[in-house]
Amino acid sequence: MIRFLGTRDRGHRGFARSVDCRALRARPKDRDSAVDPSEYRRIFEHEDDHFWYRALHRLARRELERFRPRTTGRVLDAGCGTGGFLARVGGKTVGIDFSPIALAFASRRGLERLARADMTRLPFTDGTFDAVMSLDVLYHRAVADDAAALGECARVLVPGGIVVLNVPAHPELRGAHDAIIHTARRYSRDGVLALARSTGLDVVRVTGFNALLYPVAVTVRRLRRGGPPRSDVEAVHPIVGSALSAVLAIETGLNRWFDWPFGLSLFAVFRKPRALAAPQDVG
Repeated sequence: MIRFLGTRDRGHRGFARSVDCRALRARPKDRDSAVDPSEYRRIFEHEDDHFWYRALHRLARRELERFRPRTTGRVLDAGCGTGGFLARVGGKTVGIDFSPIALAFASRRGLERLARADMTRLPFTDGTFDAVMSLDVLYHRAVADDAAALGECARVLVPGGIVVLNVPAHPELRGAHDAIIHTARRYSRDGVLALARSTGLDVVRVTGFNALLYPVAVTVRRLRRGGPPRSDVEAVHPIVGSALSAVLAIETGLNRWFDWPFGLSLFAVFRKPRALAAPQDVG
């Protein structure tokens, strides 16, 4: 049985048949943390009320409920970080992360289904989950092979299951914040589409995220370029935060009906093809 961090193994036995114990015994290789350790504390402290996280989590929850099948009821947050999204979703969710620092913060939220694992070798058998969420994970330098990681997400899905991704966009916008979060790659729309094709996933949608605030964000990023590493996750005045939240609420409401062609991030939903129907006997 998978051993979840901080649990008394109560209510988790249903996952026992879905765990590849060989992958659990294989500890992730030591390498640089996916995020600067100080950033995990900032995320933990601001994730619940920061306008950007609130908007992203609202969008991710909506698309999860909109497109997921109802087969196992299970959802994996692959790269759960400090657990903010997991706490918002609840239900039969599991979180994995490579960083023990991130998992320690996630456990402080009272989350129990947490495990340390490498995205390129997920400790679950095929077809375990209806959906895999991976919000701002594939770009980390700790994810050496993003196609292999996405392939693992596809493997643990049921046929018809979905992967929900968010990744940073526009390689030309690499800046001080990328240094803090150890960004290895920023993506173009074509790059995201190619990633889906390389793993055999069907594209449901790819839309820009943080589109309405894009001009302001680009200006700030360019002004900070060349400076020391600096996090974008920081306290925002309540009035400013409320205004920015309202803008992003309008944006995410509108993108239910169309895909934004630009944004600081790219938000994608992919679907694992269903098994082909067996040929009928016409003899």
